[in-house]
Amino acid sequence: MTGKLGASARWWLAGAVVVVVGILLPFVWDHAGADLKVYRLGGSTILADPATLYTARLKEISMPFTYPVFGALVMVPVALLPWAMAYSAAMAASLVALAVIWRMCLGDRHPAVLVALVAASLLLEPVRETLSYGQINLVLCAVILYDVLDTKHPRRGIWLGLAAGIKLTPLVFFGLLLVTRQWKALLHATAAFFATVAIGFLVAPRTALDYWTNLLADTSRIGGLAYSGNQSWNGYLIRLTGNLEGGGRTWQLLLAITVLAGLYLTRVLWIRNQHLAAVSVCAMIALYCSPVSWSHHWVWCIPLGVALLQAIDLRWRPFAGVLWFGLFAIAPIWWPPRRDNRELTWTFAQHLEGNAYLWLTLAAAVVLTFHAKKTTREEASRVVEETAA
Repeated sequence: MTGKLGASARWWLAGAVVVVVGILLPFVWDHAGADLKVYRLGGSTILADPATLYTARLKEISMPFTYPVFGALVMVPVALLPWAMAYSAAMAASLVALAVIWRMCLGDRHPAVLVALVAASLLLEPVRETLSYGQINLVLCAVILYDVLDTKHPRRGIWLGLAAGIKLTPLVFFGLLLVTRQWKALLHATAAFFATVAIGFLVAPRTALDYWTNLLADTSRIGGLAYSGNQSWNGYLIRLTGNLEGGGRTWQLLLAITVLAGLYLTRVLWIRNQHLAAVSVCAMIALYCSPVSWSHHWVWCIPLGVALLQAIDLRWRPFAGVLWFGLFAIAPIWWPPRRDNRELTWTFAQHLEGNAYLWLTLAAAVVLTFHAKKTTREEASRVVEETAA
């Protein structure tokens, strides 16, 4: 529809979207940069006393710094800035990252379209939570999309390795490079990642050793696993079974199935030149399999949603788009009772609502699977026809 609008009309539409979002956003804004404060704590601690990086606490926030030592080094500039400037810079970086994400998903678009999309994205629960917490999810998503999807830049993979050195979950995309046999990019990513590990050991050897051998597996440091904000298989199983220790063998079985099926679908989609879908499915592997995937980690709903719409018949796209992004905006995961382990008392209907991100992305994976099979059949028929001709 926007293709039929003139430049002036597009800017008016973008302005209207910005105004509407500006009116609605204050009603759903919360947290006041809590995670950014912990990032700053990591940056300031690595300057003052690296040995206390994982034991230091803020008075008002009980959560410790949980990223590798290299992640704390990256946060040093944030720690040196006054709080107001640090929070503003984090907001600005996330907004730029949002624009990059949409640009990587849709290609070249009129600037007014990008403005409208970025503004509308602020109403998506994972996006607004990332912004209000001062999280880095949008920046990492943009970096990964650029490094994986732009197959022409010569040092491809380095940014992915650096992202994994800051926050370990991007390691899942090494799997994409592996199953699609992109050896050069995989080599770059691996070298960059191990460089971040080495830097951590050079700066704070004992602290780095403690992280990699002890703290990495300690999920108690990152919050209550039963909390409805934990949209992962582990969180779902804990809420379902009431076992606060974790999903156990059932979780391990789900991990194996998810990794194998996810990487297979990732490979099929990439080979069929559906690169955005492949990257998005790979991201879902990390979100499902991580012991904790907080709702703000689910900013990948944007590229996955775009890939989903690209796989759907044109006449159904408006309905599917409103449904997909609308559900991520209203966030049913927060509807049932939560906190203080009240999630353990959920009814069947509340489990449907409270684990909505899991069910939505499972449905998307099914659609992408059937679309990939359809594409395969169509390409096979074309090859047969060309051969016969």
